[in-house]
Amino acid sequence: MTIHRTIAFLFLGAFLLNGCTSSSGTSTATTTTTTTTTTTTTAATNTGLDQTKLPLDDGKVSTSAQVGYLFSCQTTFNGTGASTVGPWVNSSAGTYDFISKSVVAGSVVWPTHSYTIALVGAARTISTNDLPNHNTGTYPIATTDPAHTYDGNPNHIAAQTIVYALPSNPTNATTPMCVGLGPIGFLLSGSVLYNALDALGRDAVAHEVQDLCQGHPDTSSSYHYHSLTTCLSDPGTGHSNLLGYAVDGFGIYGVRGESGQVLTNADLDACHGHTHSITWDGATVSMYHYHATYAYPYTIGCFHGTAVKASTIVGQLEPPFPHRHTP
Repeated sequence: MTIHRTIAFLFLGAFLLNGCTSSSGTSTATTTTTTTTTTTTTAATNTGLDQTKLPLDDGKVSTSAQVGYLFSCQTTFNGTGASTVGPWVNSSAGTYDFISKSVVAGSVVWPTHSYTIALVGAARTISTNDLPNHNTGTYPIATTDPAHTYDGNPNHIAAQTIVYALPSNPTNATTPMCVGLGPIGFLLSGSVLYNALDALGRDAVAHEVQDLCQGHPDTSSSYHYHSLTTCLSDPGTGHSNLLGYAVDGFGIYGVRGESGQVLTNADLDACHGHTHSITWDGATVSMYHYHATYAYPYTIGCFHGTAVKASTIVGQLEPPFPHRHTP
């Protein structure tokens, strides 16, 4: 029987790294996540969209910042991805059904998960082995898994060594910056976030078959997401929690805005964010931040600040970042 995804936003706790220290820049705080959790799912409410008819946004790749598009550093794509368009995609209507989309079977625990955030002065240093603190599907996708019919991802998940020193108080870039391949941010699960495209330049969330937490590996063996995982906690009815960091240092928050409304692209700028008062390292500040949405480009449409390069990348996830399913 084909496994379908149930929309879920699991609550790992609002304490996750949000407000871990003051904004004075003189203190040091380190948070380490070392546990794994068993993935369960619960039905989401108040999504603000019909998730059986999400927009299929293939081709929304631009060479400048535009609302609802991905300002991509790469505009030519010759990689490989899901081999067959799944029945959840309605190409003629330009929609896809996230609810009935196949997911990769399995529930694999990663006991060696390691993820730390250290705030020292002007730097927020993120160190991770990229293994998530939640269970994943079984990769490579087994030929006996019904998901294999649509996506025969042959890659396995392996630990990486990734260190980024992000600005703790990021500043706006003069102009928006394009988003490249490979890590564009980190979620508080400990795994990296990629942009919204698959290796063919299509809407990755619509086409690629992922596990129940919306993650999968590429040929670098890096487990990654193309959207906000439903296995991170974002409880409550007000403004969403901090759920990750972009590599320009700005925070990535969940789908709810200031009054608790579910945000859409129309509520956000071309980079998929906006500015208002938020809690940032224990202080209330008026600051730019990104938001996730249920629709493409899902998290970051362009960089509002200056993206930094990794201090350390050891393992198979090394530039140039390959995002494809076959070697």
